[in-house]
Amino acid sequence: MSYSVKEADVVKDKDIMIRILQNNRSAEKLDYSKRYEWIYLNNPIGKAKAWIIWNDQKNEPVGFTGVFPREIFVDQEKYICWNCGDFSIEKRYRTLGVALKLRRAAKEAVDNGLVPFLYAHPNEKMEVIHLKVGHHKIARMMRFALPLRVNKTLKKFIPVKGLLPVLAAPLNFILRLKYSFRPFLGLNGRISDNVQISEDLEQLFFRMVEEFPVVGSRDRAYLQWKFAENPNFHYSRFDMFYKKTLVGTIFFLEKGNVVSIVDILIDDLRRFGEQLIRLFINSVFKNHAEIQTISFILQEYNPFITLLKKIGFKYRDDATSAVISYANPEIQPQLAFKVLEGKNWYMTVGDRDA
Repeated sequence: MSYSVKEADVVKDKDIMIRILQNNRSAEKLDYSKRYEWIYLNNPIGKAKAWIIWNDQKNEPVGFTGVFPREIFVDQEKYICWNCGDFSIEKRYRTLGVALKLRRAAKEAVDNGLVPFLYAHPNEKMEVIHLKVGHHKIARMMRFALPLRVNKTLKKFIPVKGLLPVLAAPLNFILRLKYSFRPFLGLNGRISDNVQISEDLEQLFFRMVEEFPVVGSRDRAYLQWKFAENPNFHYSRFDMFYKKTLVGTIFFLEKGNVVSIVDILIDDLRRFGEQLIRLFINSVFKNHAEIQTISFILQEYNPFITLLKKIGFKYRDDATSAVISYANPEIQPQLAFKVLEGKNWYMTVGDRDA
């Protein structure tokens, strides 16, 4: 049986790709049609590109993959690369040969000079496929969590409902004391459900460009698209100010009794990083009595990990995955050297996009 990989028309082939996603993904309450419009057609950097793999005998689409344009700053120079995602193959066609054939499409585009490099966040099974086609594993994504209240843990051991809040109250009080933080003079923060992006947030990002060797763009257009216009997720933001100047922002999601940090922008990490996290914890305690845990997935070399550990966050092994990148050293050797070293990247779960 033979298969052909053909570049998709992201407008005309929309229904094909949405159907494959719906058949092979299990995300609850996710509107794939709205998501498709958002990520494939409305990306502020440009339309996505995709490839569909066909069963030649049946003229039947059996899988596809997409790549989403993303601006990345490398040593303060801007490049447009690809953020890979949506690799999906119908169950009855899931063989190594089909997967490899489809996965090579993006790599060949880099080798042909269409884009300078790509990156991806595959699951464990797809990591093997990436490596077999010649992509490089540059790091891991890791989850860190901070318990704010013990109710959920105690519930496993105390079956009597009326007794749970009585026993939990003093332990929760101790946790609040442990993580309480008195900001120094001139420092204050606020949580907002309105994530409309202002100019001062963009200015915050460009200070990050000067600090980190490789960092994905978080300019005004990108943040507006990513957090304000996302059709399936409602984000909130926490802003920290020093003497009325914005010095740090956290974008986060609430689901059930968990707050998940998605992205952080910081002016001066050494000066304000720890204060930003601690002030955010204070605000969650104050404004969200139902929250049990704060969680954050980020790349293993992200400097915020040192601060998280210092505050009390613990590593959890339930969300560890690979970070993959590919650049052709024969085309741009210095660029490849930079982006294929995970320690150079500032990366959070927000950089996944897909």
